[in-house]
Amino acid sequence: MASFTFRILAGALLAFSLSAFAHDDPIGIHTSTKSPQAHAFFEKGVAKMEMLHTQEALQNFRNAVKADPEFALGHMFLMFFSADPTEQLAERDKGLATSASANAEEKLIISWLGDASQARYIPAIQSMNEALHTYPKDKHLYWLAGWWLMLNQNQAQRAAPMFEHVMQLDPKFADAWNEAAYCYARMGNLDKAFTDIKRYAEMVPNEANPQDSFAEISRMAGRFDDALLHYRMSLKIDPTFIESQLGLGDTYALMGQQAKAREEYARAIAAGSPVQKVQWSLQSAATYVRDGDLAAADKAFSATADQAHTLDFANLEAEAYRSMSMYQKESKASLGLLAKAEAVLHEEHKVPQSVLNQELAVVLRTRVERAVADGNKDMAAATLKQLEDLAGANAADGTIDIALHGASGAVAMMQGKYADAVNYFEEDNSNAISMRSLITAYQKNGQEGNALRLSARLAAFNVPVIEQALVVPEFRKQRAAMLAQRNASLDPRAKYRQ
Repeated sequence: MASFTFRILAGALLAFSLSAFAHDDPIGIHTSTKSPQAHAFFEKGVAKMEMLHTQEALQNFRNAVKADPEFALGHMFLMFFSADPTEQLAERDKGLATSASANAEEKLIISWLGDASQARYIPAIQSMNEALHTYPKDKHLYWLAGWWLMLNQNQAQRAAPMFEHVMQLDPKFADAWNEAAYCYARMGNLDKAFTDIKRYAEMVPNEANPQDSFAEISRMAGRFDDALLHYRMSLKIDPTFIESQLGLGDTYALMGQQAKAREEYARAIAAGSPVQKVQWSLQSAATYVRDGDLAAADKAFSATADQAHTLDFANLEAEAYRSMSMYQKESKASLGLLAKAEAVLHEEHKVPQSVLNQELAVVLRTRVERAVADGNKDMAAATLKQLEDLAGANAADGTIDIALHGASGAVAMMQGKYADAVNYFEEDNSNAISMRSLITAYQKNGQEGNALRLSARLAAFNVPVIEQALVVPEFRKQRAAMLAQRNASLDPRAKYRQ
């Protein structure tokens, strides 16, 4: 799975065990649709999602609800897997409106997804927990629990046991091995990640996604040549698997070959869906930041924001403005772009509130960081309070909580409260900006060993996001110079070479 393809999936966990899987699972949920055609499309959609043929899966879910417009669970599945925020909202409303015809367990799932989409996470989690407790042998329940925890809530440590449970229920459930590998890679356990991804590839050798996943984890490990090889193997198996085309762009970007990256991104964007075109254009725009061509970056991000605005992808429009704000040299320009991003998110849009709230949290976090960099204590405190209120109103939203931890850490650093900063930043230790600050906090707090270990991890951080582009390349240069100086001072022969 190309994880960044799914990073803006909104919604929350759902549980299901289709009648098609009843021969495997003692406990199964039978869909209530009375349309054999709708049921067949639904099953095919699930099978396609297991192999990460996302667009085919979505089309099958669309066909299912077209065959039976009253198929509430079909609408909710389409909402969950779609990355198009307007489609998410429309399908959620249809699912809620038709839920009266659903069976008892389908209603539980519909409430679960509907609450999460509307940022009502406490009742959503209550429904999730009830489903997990009631159906402990439902492998698809745990599979999607893991998806949600890792991709929507950024909690790989909690997701991994879900996928391990799926493997216990059905060792031949291929995608459980795939998803578990991503969890372990995010936790830094690359040996376990490669073990699981090799098992996945052996189970479905004729599918493109195992090679794509092998490539992505190789890239995360800094094995760029291996990543390129596996992405090309994926495309050889299935030339339409455009996530691997995107992966080529990501890899070249991280290798420092930005012009080549833009060529590969352009090919992926040309073949993508409308929402993918916008998402992937954001990644392409970041290549100009890595090049240091900020004027070109402004032009590319502005064009992407305009495209998102036309399509009413408000969260992506705001992300484009926020990304632009992060590399501006002048505070006034940066804060102006953040104000523009926030204004977009407060407008009326056909986008789930949960998606808007999550992007707003990141916008506020970025404003706190800018205020701290400018020494503006009043703005930092006021914006942090705004973010705290947002987190309080959206209890149990992992994405918002992580943004709050990052912002709180930045304010604690400004106040010289290094022990507090360590505690906050450790809750946001997969963000390059927080990682850089955490290294300083460790040093100030007398935790040199932790600082050295995190420095090595940050230098090897290969995730194609704007934060990485802004932090890691420069950090690598500084760290290399520091290590060279240290090694020279320890070498007794150094003075004779001067």
